Amino acid sequence: MQLVARVKDFSDIIPAEMPNSRLGDADYLAVMCHEIGTPLASIIGLSHILTNMECSPEKKKQCAEMLRDSSNMLMELMKNMLDVARMDAGMTEIEEINFDLAQVVQEAVHIIATKAAEKGLALHVHIADGLPAQLVGDPLRIRQVLLNLLSNAVKFTATGNVTLYVKGVIDGDGNDQLCITVVDTGIGISEESLKKIFDKYAQGNTSTNRNYGGTGLGLSISQDLVHLMHGDIAVKSWPGMGSHFIVTLPLQKVAELLVAA
Repeated sequence: MQLVARVKDFSDIIPAEMPNSRLGDADYLAVMCHEIGTPLASIIGLSHILTNMECSPEKKKQCAEMLRDSSNMLMELMKNMLDVARMDAGMTEIEEINFDLAQVVQEAVHIIATKAAEKGLALHVHIADGLPAQLVGDPLRIRQVLLNLLSNAVKFTATGNVTLYVKGVIDGDGNDQLCITVVDTGIGISEESLKKIFDKYAQGNTSTNRNYGGTGLGLSISQDLVHLMHGDIAVKSWPGMGSHFIVTLPLQKVAELLVAA
């Protein structure tokens, strides 16, 4: 299924500056212990049910599926925590290698497409004409940022669509930039929540956390990765009307790297 399309042009979305605040280490540890405890308690409880010989095959199948979901949730949380730990320790390295931009976008979109389809959401992807097919950068980290932003957009959108725009722009100093924008028609973010959206743990409010799940680590990790790649990330949002997440990264073409060498 072809999900990526090149287009001539689309309207600019102006990034907004965002604060960079963090929870204290003790608060962060307490929150993460609580988050780990939730799927872990579920795994332990379901394991007891599965070992009950009187449990029906239907019940065992249902428990096995729930056990799988809780295990995946725990694994995702652990991976995010390791990413945060590596970045806080300065151990995250950014590669500069040749990569195919469309392929990176396609890989991220295919992973998210199933989740979007399950919710009945339209998923649109537009890559602007004129972008070089081959760029220099870290495709793994760019894909990770794309996955985090697209996954969040799908999670917080009940109806409508999620759209990814990829294009080249020129910054105020005349430098080429790669601009990635994820637009959704979801619940949006309040002005107060926007102030801490990139915190280590931020999920808007407790009701949002309860209804949608997640730790909020994905956005914090995305911000750190974008900064490590010498880029910026910003968000514009309107409660009940959706959100726009905008990432700008230095756009380095393969030819430019060869000349510099």
